[in-house]
Amino acid sequence: MVQTDTLQYQCKGVIYYFLSTLLLALTFFCYIIGSTILPVMDIMGWLFFVLSCLSHAAIIMLLPLAGYALLARLRQPWVAGVWFVTSVSLLLVLTMLNLQVYQLYRFHINGIILNMVFGSGASEIFNFDAAVLAKEGGILLLFVVAALGLWRLVPTLVRHTSRGKLWSIAAFLMLSILASNAIHVYGAFFQKPSVMKSRALLPYYFPLTATSALRDLGCQAPVNPIADMPSSTDVIYPLHPLKVKDSKRPNIIFIFIDSWNKRTLTPETMPNVYRVATESQWYDNHFSSSNGTRYSIFGLFFSVPCYYWNSFESSHISPLFIDEMIRQGYNFSIHGSANLVNPPFSRVVFQRVPKLQVNTPGATTYDRDQRITHDFISALPRLKQQGKPFFSFLFYDLAHSYEYPKSMPKRFKPSWDYADYTRLNNDMDPTPYFNLYRNCCWLIDKMIGEVIEQLKKEGLYDHSVIVISGDHAQEFNENKKNYWGHGANFTKWQIGVPLLYRIPGEKPRKISYRTTHYDLVPTLMHDWLGVTNPIEDYSIGHLLTDKRPRRWQMVGSDIEYAFIIGGDTIVNKEGDGAMDVTDSRLNPVTNYRINPREFNAAIQQVNRFFKK
Repeated sequence: MVQTDTLQYQCKGVIYYFLSTLLLALTFFCYIIGSTILPVMDIMGWLFFVLSCLSHAAIIMLLPLAGYALLARLRQPWVAGVWFVTSVSLLLVLTMLNLQVYQLYRFHINGIILNMVFGSGASEIFNFDAAVLAKEGGILLLFVVAALGLWRLVPTLVRHTSRGKLWSIAAFLMLSILASNAIHVYGAFFQKPSVMKSRALLPYYFPLTATSALRDLGCQAPVNPIADMPSSTDVIYPLHPLKVKDSKRPNIIFIFIDSWNKRTLTPETMPNVYRVATESQWYDNHFSSSNGTRYSIFGLFFSVPCYYWNSFESSHISPLFIDEMIRQGYNFSIHGSANLVNPPFSRVVFQRVPKLQVNTPGATTYDRDQRITHDFISALPRLKQQGKPFFSFLFYDLAHSYEYPKSMPKRFKPSWDYADYTRLNNDMDPTPYFNLYRNCCWLIDKMIGEVIEQLKKEGLYDHSVIVISGDHAQEFNENKKNYWGHGANFTKWQIGVPLLYRIPGEKPRKISYRTTHYDLVPTLMHDWLGVTNPIEDYSIGHLLTDKRPRRWQMVGSDIEYAFIIGGDTIVNKEGDGAMDVTDSRLNPVTNYRINPREFNAAIQQVNRFFKK
């Protein structure tokens, strides 16, 4: 008899799970109603979105189901029922609240939002009329009533539902999970806007991708899919068409080092780059837009935060900086040591660059770094003879890979022969590891020295704008918190990089006020390409000469990001939505309250390129 009761309650739980999954999926579907992405939706996009709503709801509802099953097995049927209905009600209410937050801020509910809403001063931003509160309360109450109503319906359905039907429904949900992920694998690889944009609507939904695997199988993703671009996107970038006056149009040369620790910019480690630094505008308090390559390069060229990556990629939006140089007749010389396919810079940042070379031959990182040096030096006479201005981008990778050639002597000792990550710990002496890194930077410096020397031989050094910097930094436990490398925090040791900005006829100086990667493109567009628009039309940055504080700088990725407030406090949104607040050395800041008015203003600035 007890076993029969247990089976009956298990059957009730499974049926209620199916019903609540359908209701949550319907709530998710409401996210697309009135959305700015509706014009790009096609058959594939609708199929993906419907299946994603269903599969995402099915996965989320597994937790309430698991709790119910455990309580039922412990012979607590009444408690199990209360748990299930209460959990479903809360999930439905949170989903509807999240929809309203997303429509307002383009963020799903996370720790930063909660801190702002419930922190002191929230009433300055959220001052709701009683009628609005009543309406909201009524809507949320409807979801609670719906959850209760479904539970009351379950006994009737149990009497009319066979075990075979239950298995059929379970199989359907499993197929929806597999199908939605399969469609996303295809849509992400072939850049289907309807798939990529609708995915972002669902909170904390991370379907599968298989870009590398498909490429290994011989599939060819579109490098330049602009011809297939829909006529409508969910962003307005720029806010107004560019207005351009006659400009000087100098050559512009970017020399970037992947994972560059600013402690290596010394006469001993990098003498050639240091010499350039003493001849340039040396920005010594400069910060990247991310702690990883993908979003730091994106922020550099687009001058907008990481959160726009998905919208820009799926809409095939090209950097205005690149577009304007193309319009003004620039030639291009792009040289990446690592390939430009993963991360997909070839189809995002350089999608309109003609004859783009996406791979560099070479058996090792050092070989490829040497090759891009040789390729650029070889191209200089041709670029000069063509009589047009040119843009060049050299991206060195040796400091990121640590692949110091075994056959070459090391300048700095003691030094590891290779990066043995298993030996890293908080009490370790970092000197041998850092010396391996310094040796790699020393080799990069020699190659950059060859580039500078050739520029001088061709008479181009004093007539070009030269930028030397890093995509992001590389930490060697400087904060004594056992962090090594990058991608793990947003202190200056992972996002702080040197910026050397050498411009013709300018007296060299060292500059200590804060600047960011977002500032470089506006400066180049304004000073050298003749763009007269307000910077706010296409950037969240400032001119490099602007000394105003860079408060509320957004850094990171579309999943884990942070706001650097006033150059000191780091308000970090973790991947799971939680909020973590530290000072500039990762020491916790307790009882931190976000200033709602400042946060609201910062978000409005960040989101101003999204359609309303």
